[in-house]
Amino acid sequence: MAQIGLFSSVVYLLVALSSIFIFRIQAWKSLLISSILTLGIFMPHTLVFLLLGTAITFQIGIKIQTSIYWKGIGIGLLIGFLIVYKLKDSWIDHMDSLNLNFWGNMEIWQIVGLSFFVFNAISYLMDINKKFIKPTDSFFKLMLYLLYFPTLHAGPLHRFTYLKKQFEQAKITEVSFTNGMRAILWGLFKNFVLAQRLNQLLISLNGSEISGWWTLLIGYVFFFYLYFSFSSFVDFFQGISEIFGIRLKDNFHKRVYFSSNRHEFWKGWHITLNEWFRDYFFYWQIKFTFWRTKPYLLLLLTYVLIGLWHGISWQYLLWGLLSGCWIILEKFGKVAEKISLTHISKYVGIFYHLFFCSILALIFIFPNFSQLLDICSNDNYLPLDVLKLHQRNMGILLFMFILVDIMHMNAKSLRIDEYFGTIVTWKRRILYLGLCSFIILFGVFSRGIDNYYLRF
Repeated sequence: MAQIGLFSSVVYLLVALSSIFIFRIQAWKSLLISSILTLGIFMPHTLVFLLLGTAITFQIGIKIQTSIYWKGIGIGLLIGFLIVYKLKDSWIDHMDSLNLNFWGNMEIWQIVGLSFFVFNAISYLMDINKKFIKPTDSFFKLMLYLLYFPTLHAGPLHRFTYLKKQFEQAKITEVSFTNGMRAILWGLFKNFVLAQRLNQLLISLNGSEISGWWTLLIGYVFFFYLYFSFSSFVDFFQGISEIFGIRLKDNFHKRVYFSSNRHEFWKGWHITLNEWFRDYFFYWQIKFTFWRTKPYLLLLLTYVLIGLWHGISWQYLLWGLLSGCWIILEKFGKVAEKISLTHISKYVGIFYHLFFCSILALIFIFPNFSQLLDICSNDNYLPLDVLKLHQRNMGILLFMFILVDIMHMNAKSLRIDEYFGTIVTWKRRILYLGLCSFIILFGVFSRGIDNYYLRF
């Protein structure tokens, strides 16, 4: 499994901070050099592939203006390479069966951040084709957009114009540095204290003899683990970018884990990925007569593609299909409108969503669907011995989750670093001290910062 170590992120930040004083006015050059150096040191094979992809994207972006067919060629190359990469386990196994172990053992096939790279490159080409933007005349600015270390590893996805303007105006100020460090602290706290502890509990439950309806507990724990793992990475890299005055988009609504229906959930979960499929697939296809008369079928296909984005397998195909069906059924049943009528229905909606969300989470993480069915069809069994071993862990998790949720409620529409800035100085300092203490006392450091979504 691909992992980013905390050390590589620190190296990136230190190189960027050091080199920014050399370039001063053109601070974007320091961000580019830092991204290239960090990738070159820790992920050299990734750097080679992404530089090649950047060169192809740059050239095709220019040629699109002369012929529309270049758009198809560019998108075909990018999507084709992504599909080949997604199927790498299958063809590497095939090579191994032919005794071509040379190919299977090479780390060259592990390309970090390829999905985010490809989707950003496609959005750049399609925006040129739609004449929303003109192709950049600077290869290096396009390279920074596609290889920018924080967005390459955790997203969120951004349009070229959104980041280009910020790159050109990048600079360090007292406010930007302070806000950045706040977001970094918050991300570290969520990852080490919550995500990694949830992962420990998840591993224990997966290795136990849990069965029947109690299997949903695995899906429930995984759902919260995935939220804290992925969102903590976004917080962390938002903080690094904020130091240089670059504001990355939010990828999660703060309390998306308490969504009362599936529509509300998808409005707040992996926001930029959903927006990408909406803007560059759904809206692109709905203009055709065939799809205009079948919008729900197109919506279902969109969610199937979102599922396959995670991996080309029956497991993710089924997950995407069920996710799309869930959304469509809620639209027909007007579930969102009914749940919003009273406070009681809101709480019922939260329970309803978590229940079915846990079922989908099980499909998401169990590669063998028949094995999952066998476990769920067995007699109900809850491994109390495993839970007793995690008594202290679960107590810490509950306390820290309540703390996070209170922060999220108080912050409302403000980003967490902005919210910290509104707190009275002495209370804010106590909060910083508390978060640092929690990380030191209750953090799990054995695996470093582990971003689950890097495997996609």
